[in-house]
Amino acid sequence: MTYEELKNQKDFDVNLNYSISEVAILAPSFDTFGGDEPIVTISKVEPFNYHPRDYRDTALDIFDWLEAVKLAQKLALTPLNERGKAINN
Repeated sequence: MTYEELKNQKDFDVNLNYSISEVAILAPSFDTFGGDEPIVTISKVEPFNYHPRDYRDTALDIFDWLEAVKLAQKLALTPLNERGKAINN
């Protein structure tokens, strides 16, 4: 999976520049009074490195949360040199 493919997911808000070293899939969170928080972060610099957040802290149902984690895992398993550039439009 490339960053562009992840960005084009219609069901999720993706921030390709969440931090210098991470990409984030965002969703409404109970911790921020309805604001968007990362539900999973994926490293831009370390392959296989992604961190899902407990779905109970998000406003997503379990199936949407699982889909976001699957997308993150797919990107994390893609070699860094095959992901393309992480540029938000």
